[in-house]
Amino acid sequence: MLDSLKHSNTRHTGFLSIELALVLIISAIIAFAVVQQQARSAKSSVAKIQADQLNQVGDALNSYTDLYRRGISAPGDLQVDLNNDGITDVTIPEDPVTGNEGSKLTPTIENLIDIGLLPASFVNRPAASNGQFITRLSILPVGCSMAADNCRIEGYITLSQPVTIGGQNGAAGEFDIDIAGDMLSFMGGNGFVTLQADTPATSAGGNFTVALDIDGNGTSDANTAAGIPGVRVGALASRYDVRNPIADVDFCRGNRTLNWVQSGNACTTVIFNDTPVGYRFVAVDADTGGGAGAGGSAFIRCVFNPNANPPAQLSILSSCCQNGNQACTPPAVP
Repeated sequence: MLDSLKHSNTRHTGFLSIELALVLIISAIIAFAVVQQQARSAKSSVAKIQADQLNQVGDALNSYTDLYRRGISAPGDLQVDLNNDGITDVTIPEDPVTGNEGSKLTPTIENLIDIGLLPASFVNRPAASNGQFITRLSILPVGCSMAADNCRIEGYITLSQPVTIGGQNGAAGEFDIDIAGDMLSFMGGNGFVTLQADTPATSAGGNFTVALDIDGNGTSDANTAAGIPGVRVGALASRYDVRNPIADVDFCRGNRTLNWVQSGNACTTVIFNDTPVGYRFVAVDADTGGGAGAGGSAFIRCVFNPNANPPAQLSILSSCCQNGNQACTPPAVP
């Protein structure tokens, strides 16, 4: 009887040990998952802060190119009169002393603070990188004239080193893929990241790439680290300069007549209003609905081409034209 009780107690103790072990294993798995989730959440928070910093500097650069476009495009240093009293308060040199010194085409964080486009509290210390913020601007098209007022300024804000976390060494090419990926979604439509070394940066949707000039020598770098984020600014960005638009550069002038011929039929239309670059619309042939001649319509877009004169021109994307005064629908365009 006593031996039977001892044997039963031993089996009971064995079951308790197994149950305890299972509880400990499950607890460890849950704890590991919680730690992983917390770590991932921390990375996402860092990515959001870094993206916000880049967008803030990007907004400042957009204001810089809007407000001082003519001074940036003209020869010589950029002289800024902050008080409108005829006295220069800030001078940004035309040519930098070194690649990453401030110039009017590579303004530093300090330059943007000095002219009031960034708060004095903004620090040139990225949240997720050991590098610094660097800016790159270009004046296009080549040979544009300040006198003709047909210059556009485009560029980007980026970091000098990849985004990292913990003990990663950005200078050695290490970067955090989670932070880089999250930043693409946080930065918006003009954001980009170099996802592979020695390749141009790419946007989240893959609809554009940017060849970076990190060393500041005026040409795209052959060797670029992976994990470097940035934001397009100026004319390169998906935006329209509403502060100080330039005719034939930021928008296509109105009061323009467009003609097209299809199947031997000739159509014409008059565009009365100014059209921002990138905007598209449908215009109807002037004869549709009455009068003699053909009837038709066309998809029209204001397109910017830096090599054209003028750079901003109305372009017919698709059209239709037929005999008589009846309207027709042009082929759809992507």
